[in-house]
Formats: sequence, structure tokens, C-alpha cells
Amino acid sequence: MMKNTEWGAAAYLSHSIYGIGNEININNNESYLTGYSAAANTDQSSYPGKSGTDDSVTKPYDTSTGFLASTTGNITGIYDMSGGAHEYMAAYREGQDVSKSGLDSELTEYPNYFDRYGEATGPSDYGKRIIGDATGEIGPFYYYYDKKVSSNNYKRAHNAWYADNASFVYLTLPWFARGGNYQDGGLAGQFDFSRDTGEAFNYATARLVLAVK
Repeated sequence: MMKNTEWGAAAYLSHSIYGIGNEININNNESYLTGYSAAANTDQSSYPGKSGTDDSVTKPYDTSTGFLASTTGNITGIYDMSGGAHEYMAAYREGQDVSKSGLDSELTEYPNYFDRYGEATGPSDYGKRIIGDATGEIGPFYYYYDKKVSSNNYKRAHNAWYADNASFVYLTLPWFARGGNYQDGGLAGQFDFSRDTGEAFNYATARLVLAVK
């Protein structure tokens, strides 16, 4: 299961000369199909952004638009780092009940496979970051209302890079989730980070990685 620091490494590479060098296009396919990219005519600056399954709204991975949802801007990159489904990380806040993840024994048996964070004082305690995880390093952070917010009319934290969502692990939401959801519009991106309970949800997934030394 991918750690937060591993996600950070991929996110930074995407932002560099070795990657797309820009924000990755959101996967706005509401059927949670992998490798899709928002069509150019869809509004992704708002929350929620334009999503759907029709070809006029979302394009597959093997098209010129689909390439923009890859970390490299071509078919060889990593897809679904923006939108799609929230991706749980093997990363959690210590000092809090994390048992809803079902990973109780694994946390002690395989400690090297998890990023462990100190007890944060709030959802904006970015100082508890781990260097390289692409969370607290991408500030400063700003709170403001998102464009076209209706039922979710409250201020959110946004980072300074691409204005992606920036909510740190805290209290009853001790597990990191990255990338955002298919409908998150301007909040989603490779530098999006949020938090959740660790429970299984239809809007949350995880990513398998193989680390080779």
C-alpha cells in the first residue's frame, strides 16, 4: 500500500522537468474508471467540477486529452493522481484510534510500511509533516470559499501551488487520503491531501506499489 512519502515523490517528479511540469488533469469519470481525463470544455475551476461518463465530458487514457491526466503528460506516466477516487495512504496520525482501517496488527508487525505522524493539534497543523510527503511543504495555505459552492458553503484550506485541498490528519480522521474525487474540480490534484476514518467507502481506494532497492 502506497505511503504518503511515496505519493509525495511521484507528485514532485510530476511537477519537475521529468514530468508534465504542471497540474495533472483531473479524472472526472463518475463511474470510477481508471485513466480518464476531463475534456477541455469542462469547468474544473469550481467545486464540484463537471463530471460524467460521456465522451464530451471525459476522455480515456490513450487520447491526447487522456495523456494530460498522466504524471508525464504521455501514456507512460502514472494515472489517477488527480480525481477518480480518494486514495488512502499507508499513513496515519499516532495517538488516535485507527482501528477502523482493519490494520491493527499490521501497524506494529510491519512498521516500516507506514508513515506515522505526530499528534496534530488541528487540521492545519502542517508542521507535523514528514519532509518529502508533499503536504506541509507546499504552503503557505489559504482559507476561502470555492467558486460555485452550493450545499457545501464553507471555507476550505488550499495550498499555494495549485490551490488543491489541504486538510491534515486530525482526531477521528487519522488516515491520509490523496488526489481527491472525480467531482472535486479545482480542489483535486496531485498535491491534494485530506483525511478520513480508514473505513471502506465507495469513494475511496488505495494504490499498490512495489519498492525496489
